[in-house]
Amino acid sequence: MAPKSDARSRDIVAQAKLLYDAGVTPLVEVRAMLGMSERAFSSFRKSEGWPMRPSPIKRKSTDTPPTPERQSAAPTQKEPRSLIARLEEAVEREFLRAEVALATCGAKAAPKTMETSARVLASLVRSLAELKRMNRDVAVAREEDLRVRDAFDDEPPRQLAELREELARRLERMCGDGPAE
Repeated sequence: MAPKSDARSRDIVAQAKLLYDAGVTPLVEVRAMLGMSERAFSSFRKSEGWPMRPSPIKRKSTDTPPTPERQSAAPTQKEPRSLIARLEEAVEREFLRAEVALATCGAKAAPKTMETSARVLASLVRSLAELKRMNRDVAVAREEDLRVRDAFDDEPPRQLAELREELARRLERMCGDGPAE
């Protein structure tokens, strides 16, 4: 059985990795969580195989015009499922951030920080629920549309007499006067 400190340190490293990968938490906080200096964290990151995070500063490149490959790579419209996945990831990150704040500060955490975290979580959960409801409504509407189409997408008659008979049957069904087949 592993000692508790080893299990706890693995949990802390796992949480730090999640925060590091999310790219939202500043490196200073991740290093403080692990109790490492900048140089120690750099060597730890390399030894653990953590990829280098991109720079938070977005630089404009004035010397190279956008190529067709770059333009086609940028998605013009987001898929609703990917939005749901991204919102779920944001909820998980916020929960992790709140857990880390509670673990490091304990019960003496700043009330303002906890209130802000709670508001962010509530907003994310509401948005996620609304997006899932909208997807469900769209799926139901598509299903109903397909049922309506299937009702009228019969095989077309080949002969003129068959066409007249089929048209008469459909008119009777629509008006409700004749027998339904």
